[in-house]
Amino acid sequence: MMNEVTKPELITPFTQASSEATRRICEHGQWTAKMISEWNTDVGHFVSHRVGRTSEAIARMAKCQSFPEVLAVQTQWWQDAADDYLRQASKLAELNSKIIGELLGSVVAR
Repeated sequence: MMNEVTKPELITPFTQASSEATRRICEHGQWTAKMISEWNTDVGHFVSHRVGRTSEAIARMAKCQSFPEVLAVQTQWWQDAADDYLRQASKLAELNSKIIGELLGSVVAR
């Protein structure tokens, strides 16, 4: 009886399409997991970097001898933070584009 199930004539186009769809779903799931991991790693590095830069700025401010020195350190911190956030936004937009492109590609391929 087991041999009857594996006969080629019992493999229908529906079975083949179902198998292909399952393979695509698995591949898409693996790719999505990779992208989420990349996203999380990138955000983690960014947060760590910003915390480090903030700590450095606080330490520099603590050593300042005058209010203008404090303002200079603070101004530099603001500029660095703005630059870092713009770069990070660009990276995340690129990752979003990849993710959306993959999702749209898988919908169109159906």
